[in-house]
Amino acid sequence: MAESDEQRLFTEACLHGLRAKLCDDLGFLDRFPPEVAAMARKVADALEVPELAAT
Repeated sequence: MAESDEQRLFTEACLHGLRAKLCDDLGFLDRFPPEVAAMARKVADALEVPELAAT
C-alpha cells in the first residue's frame, strides 16, 4: 500500500470513528471495509472518557 493510501485510510478511519462515537452508533461502522471499520473502532475506543474515581 502506498503511503498516501495509508494516510487516507487513517484519516477516513479517524473521521468515521469520531462520527460513530459522537452519534453513539458503533454499528454504523459495519458498512465500511473491514480494515477501515477496525481502525475506526480503535479510534472510537480511544475517545472513551474514563470515569473519575470517587473521592
